[in-house]
Amino acid sequence: MSPSTALVVANVATVADIHQLMEKFCTIEEDSTSTAYSVEEAACEEHFSRTVARTPEGRYVVRLPFKEEVINQVSDNRRTAVRRFHLLQGRLIRNPDLHLQYKAFIDEYLDLGHMKHIHDYEDPEVQHYHLPHHAVIREESTTTKLRVVFDASCKTPNGPSLNDALMVEPTVQEDIRSITMRSLKHQFMVVADAKMMYRQVLVDPRDCRVQLIVWKPSPDHPMETYQLNTVTYGTASAPFLATRVLMQLADDEGQCFPLAVKALKKDVYVDDLFSGGSNAAEVIELQNQLDALLAKGGFQLRKWASNDEAVP
Repeated sequence: MSPSTALVVANVATVADIHQLMEKFCTIEEDSTSTAYSVEEAACEEHFSRTVARTPEGRYVVRLPFKEEVINQVSDNRRTAVRRFHLLQGRLIRNPDLHLQYKAFIDEYLDLGHMKHIHDYEDPEVQHYHLPHHAVIREESTTTKLRVVFDASCKTPNGPSLNDALMVEPTVQEDIRSITMRSLKHQFMVVADAKMMYRQVLVDPRDCRVQLIVWKPSPDHPMETYQLNTVTYGTASAPFLATRVLMQLADDEGQCFPLAVKALKKDVYVDDLFSGGSNAAEVIELQNQLDALLAKGGFQLRKWASNDEAVP
């Protein structure tokens, strides 16, 4: 009997330099990014470009991108907002620590001028919308554990919510995968996030009356009405308005900050920065330029971190 013959197959694979692979990946990602807008997205962009303004201090002021045929159907939902506040207050009473955190959040909103107390919300000549709000606890956060979420999807007696009346906005930043993968190419990587980014963008006073909330610090206080003065987390247009303002800031003030302009336009996802450079000196200059450029629009980067101790 002849011995059996075993077939042996050997496979060899070669892998190019990882940096070359990363560059190829990012080139494909960048080339595949579409700039074509839908009709509504184009209208939203045109609305922003036509209405954006700045204060003497440099802060940006935006108009909300309403769908005119829908916003006129949005009626006052104060009764719903009050009912939901009473549910919230019951939760706060049962949890004194949460109550203190929530009150501190509201007090900070007031102290920073991000909202103000109003008395004439019942004016029948002015359209109103109330944002119910509730607490979300983020245990993983290294800064603020409590986030107050405003519900702009709350339906009104006539049906539509505020979010129903806001146009679908275009995406003005690259996707998170492309940004983070590209950042890995840098020998010296740096990350940071923008402090209260949405709340650094003011909403035109003509649109703030659809950003009302009710609040009282304790059950024995009278119910008060407040107006939110800034781009508000929970509204459908907030991500577009805040990120589009960053792009506008780069265009308006970026002439002296070339490194910062490139980073703002290519290395930021919502309020998170993923960037870097080939050496520590370049990254430190990038940090300085970003701080200076963002300050011109009232923004501030915080929680800086790097993969190298040479970068502060």
